[in-house]
Amino acid sequence: MEVTIDKNSYISHFTGLLFILMALTDILQTKPILIVSAALSVLIFILCFPLKNRNLFTESMIFILFLLITSLINLFFTQNNFGGSLTLIGNLFLSFLYLQANTKKLTLWVIAAYLTTILFISYHLFILETNENFIYEGLSRNHAGFAVVFWTIFLLFHLKVTYNRIPLLIPLISLTLSFFLVGRTSLIVSALLLLVVFFYKFNNPKLRIVAFSVFLGFCYFLWSKFGSDVITETNLDAGLDTPRWKLWSIYWENIDFVNLLTGVDVTELPMYDYFGGNPHNSFIKFHSRVGIGSIVLIVLFFVSVFKYLQARENYIF
Repeated sequence: MEVTIDKNSYISHFTGLLFILMALTDILQTKPILIVSAALSVLIFILCFPLKNRNLFTESMIFILFLLITSLINLFFTQNNFGGSLTLIGNLFLSFLYLQANTKKLTLWVIAAYLTTILFISYHLFILETNENFIYEGLSRNHAGFAVVFWTIFLLFHLKVTYNRIPLLIPLISLTLSFFLVGRTSLIVSALLLLVVFFYKFNNPKLRIVAFSVFLGFCYFLWSKFGSDVITETNLDAGLDTPRWKLWSIYWENIDFVNLLTGVDVTELPMYDYFGGNPHNSFIKFHSRVGIGSIVLIVLFFVSVFKYLQARENYIF
């Protein structure tokens, strides 16, 4: 009796398992697990998409190959190691696998990965009463806020694409956690996300006006209660006179034609020691890892947004 394996089924479940592993590696912050997770993403990609099938080399694959090349070139001009490049490519492959998989079979996996992060942060905030800066070892509260926003948006995206549903509770949880995390960016993004989801779900003009008024009132209440803490702990009162702005200035001052293409070696910049060996900014870190590839990705992002808005698929934004 011949046993057949449903290729789409095992791709979906293996991809879902990798999402769980992705959430766990972010929580544990250990390099070996991070590299194993990325390597598994690359492995399943190779197993599922043989090189002999030329039809699989879509625009996405060509771009992933381009980023792989630029990240490898970066290794010859900086002191970065291969782990960062492998992680980047692993995550890109994982994204590509998601788009190829049966998304309905991924639902429980995506929800489980989302809950892994949300429950981990909530446990530290409300049960252990951990300071928001120490939830992720060696990382600031900004990373925790980023994790909340990332998994919230990804879950909303998945539910919209798969079931054409966007639950209001999910961005509400994100906004609540962001407030307790005292993260400036995550607060702004979560508030806007909640507002956009509400306006997307409800078309009644009167209901929108009432809800928007309630939303403003809620924001005012939270601001009056926690506003002073947000201002003092996130340097909002400092304007552009912040370490983050100085970091950007130093980085751009040290860009020339060659390292614009290859990526700036941040270990040679004065900010490196000041920030504990971490550029502390996603855009800077991305360019320092893949050089011109990061700029191409940002350009393609805005092109994609424009195309989706033209097609009235506004949820993608």
